[in-house]
Parts: sequence; structure tokens; C-alpha cells
Amino acid sequence: MNERFLVGPKSYYEMLVKPHFADLLPDGSFNGTLNEFTVMDDVSSKRKIVEIMGNQNILKRRDASCNIIFSPVGKASIRQIETDEIYGATKHCENEFYKGCLEDFRNKDPKFRDYIMDFFLKAIKVDITSNAYFGDIDRANDGNGIWSWNVFDGIFKHYAKFISDGTIKPNQTTAFNSGDLTPTDGKEYLHWAYKNQDIFLKHLPDNMKAFYVSQSIFDAYEEFLTLTGGSNNIMLYQNGFKKLKYKNIDVLVETTWDPIMFALNNGVAAHACVLTIRGNFVFATDNSYGEATPAGVKALLVWYSTDELTWKYANFMRAGTGIAYPEHSVIGMTNIA
Repeated sequence: MNERFLVGPKSYYEMLVKPHFADLLPDGSFNGTLNEFTVMDDVSSKRKIVEIMGNQNILKRRDASCNIIFSPVGKASIRQIETDEIYGATKHCENEFYKGCLEDFRNKDPKFRDYIMDFFLKAIKVDITSNAYFGDIDRANDGNGIWSWNVFDGIFKHYAKFISDGTIKPNQTTAFNSGDLTPTDGKEYLHWAYKNQDIFLKHLPDNMKAFYVSQSIFDAYEEFLTLTGGSNNIMLYQNGFKKLKYKNIDVLVETTWDPIMFALNNGVAAHACVLTIRGNFVFATDNSYGEATPAGVKALLVWYSTDELTWKYANFMRAGTGIAYPEHSVIGMTNIA
């Protein structure tokens, strides 16, 4: 059977990529993101990073002459973001994605699309998140075959470069110890980040920035609040997830960080905390990218192989990350491989 289920690039982006960067709250075992990413969906190769902040310094004093000097409102950032071509190609060794899928596929039943898109949404969810943060194309594969972390460069690799070249000042970065945390550690890590903000970040409104932390720091800080009588600061989102603040700034947990850093740190607990502008991380893709087929450019192809009695798929996209304003960040992290 040569018939295939095909998904175009824009549908692939809207249904399988974009949802990972729209989550304001954790939504399961692995959350997408916490509104910390700005998404650029039209990067076919390389582009200047978008300006995520409003412009300033545009007012001038008018003199007695009739001349008005026009100057650019926004200064183009010299930082650029690049995307790499990535793909997935494998076969589903079970005879069925779900009961009756082959019949639905042959009958072109609309529910086949719904089931399949949900399957792939979950399948690529963790891979996108793990690479968006920890991706390093120079890193070896995960020996246990669990994590995808070398498909494209992620946020922490960019931070390492900006720390090394001095873009991020020495007082705005530190190395956390490995191992278990005490409640006091949780509070002190947040306090360290708060007091080391640069002058620009310090004077931003609290709702324009956030602490992004590993589960270990979140849990330690929550325990600190409980032990010190600050449990009234532990609130819940409407879906029941815990909501913490430090100095009136949201403390948001990235649930993939702990297990990935644990693996990268050879089975020892590792920790990370980033205080920065909301939306400062940039994820780039190209919503028109795909593979040329007789039916046009497609980003996802699914078909059933009657020779092997298995489902096969191939998907294609571009991906890359960057940081719009790394200098307006405070980052503490355990040194990991």
C-alpha cells in the first residue's frame, strides 16, 4: 500500500510544534514551556533575533529650527538565530497505533488524523523541550537511549558561551553544588539570583520577569516556606499545580530539568535557576519547511508497510534557539557534562 497520510508544514507547525510554546502552566508529566520562549516561525536559515522589549530613548528636545531629526526607533540586535534541519524517521512496530487505526486509515476516517496528531504531539513533546534547553550538537548520544539532547543547540549552551565571553557579568552567574538541597538552600539560591540582577532587570516590573528553576529548588523553597511560617505564600493555579513567588516574582518549575541534569551529572542530583525576562528565550523554526512530495511540500508522512506489517513515518522541521538579552539574566547551575 503506497497511500500515505500527509501533513503540510503549516499544519505541522500549528498542531505539533506551536503547542509546546503556548503552555502557561504545567500540563502533565512533562510540561511544554512556561511562557518563557518567544517563537519565531519564519526562520528558514538565519535571522536577527526579534526585539522582545519595547523601544525607548526616542524623545528629543525640539529646537528653534524647522528641522526634525528622524532616527530609527528600534536598534537591530547583532545577535542572530539559526535553524538546523532535523528529522525523525522510524517505524511503529505494533500493528496498530490504536484499535481499528488501519481500517480508519483506509477509509480516510477523520478520527485517524485526530489520533495520529495526538500521538505525534506527545511523541515529540519531550524531545523538543530537552533540546531547547540542553541541546548540544557536540554531545554524545544518551547511552541509555532515554533523552534527546544533541539534535540542535539549546539555551544552556548559549548561556555558557555568553558567560565565557563576558556578556554575562561574573556576579550574575555561579556554580551550584551537586546533591540534595536543604530548605535553606532553596531560599538562598533564589535570594542570590534576586540580589545579583543587573540594573535593567532589577527595575523591570515583577510581572515581566520570572525565576525558572529545577524541581529540586522549587521543592526546597516550598519546604522553607512551610518551616518558616510562610505557607500562606504557597498558592495553587486553577488546575491544582503549586504556585510560588519570591519577592513577588513567580517561581516556575521546569519539570524536565531535574531528570536530564541527573543523567548528565552521572546519576547525581543537579540544580539550575535562571532569573530573566519572560520570553527572553527564543525558539526558531520555519513553518513552510518540509520535504517535496508528489502532493506538494509535506512535513509529516505516515504510511503502513504491508511488507513488514508495520507503520512507518517521517517528519521534517527546522529548529534552533537563542537568547534575546542574555545580559539581563542571572543564572546558577550545577556544572554538568
